Amino acid sequence: MKTKSTLVATLVAISFLIGNLCFAGNSKFRNSQSNTTPTMSFYRTDTILVILPETFKLTEMDKKDIESYVFWEKNQNKPIYNYKLESEVSKTDSKKHLLFYGSLSDFQRKDFLGIPIKKLTKGFRFNNQVFDQPNDAFFYLNERSTRMYICKNSNQAQHEFFSVGIGAYPLHIFRGEKIVITGAYLEND
Repeated sequence: MKTKSTLVATLVAISFLIGNLCFAGNSKFRNSQSNTTPTMSFYRTDTILVILPETFKLTEMDKKDIESYVFWEKNQNKPIYNYKLESEVSKTDSKKHLLFYGSLSDFQRKDFLGIPIKKLTKGFRFNNQVFDQPNDAFFYLNERSTRMYICKNSNQAQHEFFSVGIGAYPLHIFRGEKIVITGAYLEND
């Protein structure tokens, strides 16, 4: 029994160290301790406006995934989810908590694209690395916890965010079932 608990403690310590070492040398990244609250803060609202690209066909699975992802705290009410196409979003809407869902390539409004992940014709780019495969996807939360991006290159599959989940960092890039980049990119938004 003692060996099992020692193994678990060792694995937790190694995971923590690897996470910190991956981004410790880059001033654009922060450690995970300061990033737990921002994701929870996004859900501390009465309404979340889900923004979809014009060509996106929302499925029942997508809607169920979005609305049943639990990241709120005890005694916190589940927010109401409203859905709008990108062209229907007003200036008043832009002040709400916005969740962008669908392919980043299909979004057109430049005011929605001011994030460290850059839109490509097919896919996206982060730090000069191209993600153009159908199973590439990402999760990103801005520093103010008001805009969340859950984007995937293909509308044919469930976003890995909902099956793999995320850690404390506000940036995760997926290639299939694997998280290939994780961190907390600092931006001016």
